[in-house]
Amino acid sequence: MYRERRDAMLAALRDYMPAGSSWTHPRGGFFVWLTLPAGIDSQAMLPRAVTNRVAYTPGTAFYADDLGARNIRLSYCYPTPERIREGVRRLGEVLDREAQLNRTFGLHPGATHPHSVVEPTSPRPDQA
Repeated sequence: MYRERRDAMLAALRDYMPAGSSWTHPRGGFFVWLTLPAGIDSQAMLPRAVTNRVAYTPGTAFYADDLGARNIRLSYCYPTPERIREGVRRLGEVLDREAQLNRTFGLHPGATHPHSVVEPTSPRPDQA
């Protein structure tokens, strides 16, 4: 039962996660750890994910500092394979929107916080 659910999650992650994502391939337990693309903060993204009817545990809940900001713990122990696939699909949509927001508002690709904005490197035309 759990192998089927784990395999459903791993297949859905392959199908729906954006470039720059990576995840564990557990041999036991009930969780997959997902690492988000650079610049996406799992804690900051959580309210938008919940609005899209998908929930996860941000990696920051497991660290004493900010090291887990790009990590998400996903559980496959309870949902059916169909619900797992749908949840991962929704999570992929949220991640796509987060990446678009980061590109639109100039979030630095290596930043892990939504307020880490890139400063312009050259003066604006009205400042030259």
